[in-house]
Amino acid sequence: MSSDEPRRPAGLLMVDTMVLTWLTDPRNPRPDWEDLTRGRVLCLSFATVGEILHGAQRWSQRRRDGIERRLASWPVVPGTIGVARKYAELRARYFDQIGENDLWIAACALRGPDLIPLATEDQAFDRVASDFGLVVERPPTAARTG
Repeated sequence: MSSDEPRRPAGLLMVDTMVLTWLTDPRNPRPDWEDLTRGRVLCLSFATVGEILHGAQRWSQRRRDGIERRLASWPVVPGTIGVARKYAELRARYFDQIGENDLWIAACALRGPDLIPLATEDQAFDRVASDFGLVVERPPTAARTG
C-alpha cells in the first residue's frame, strides 16, 4: 500500500441498521452475515444508533432501556466535524438520491484517514463506493436491496 492510500484498520467493520438487526435478533438468524462478521471488531455509526432508538420509541420503557444497554456495548463512530464535512460532500453529490441517514453512515465510514468497511445489503451504498471509495462488504449469498 502506498502512503497516499487510506489505511484500513484490520478487522474493523461497521454494520448498518439492517445488518445490526439481523445479527442481534435471534428470531431471524442470518448465518451468511454471521459468517461475514465473525472475528471482526464491529462498530456502528451514530446514525444507526439513532435509527434503532427511533424504532424503539413505541416500546415500553423497560424494553427501551434494554436496547440502550445493548447499544452502549458497541463502539460508535460519533458525529464529528470530519464526519460532518464528509456528509456535506456526500449530500451535495447525492441530494434526493440516497437517504440522509445512509449518507451519515457512509460519512462515518469515510471520515478518514482510516476508512472503515461497511457491511450492508443496501445497494445505494454502491454508488458511494464507486465515487468515494467506500468499502462495502456483503456475503456472497446476500441479495441486494435498495
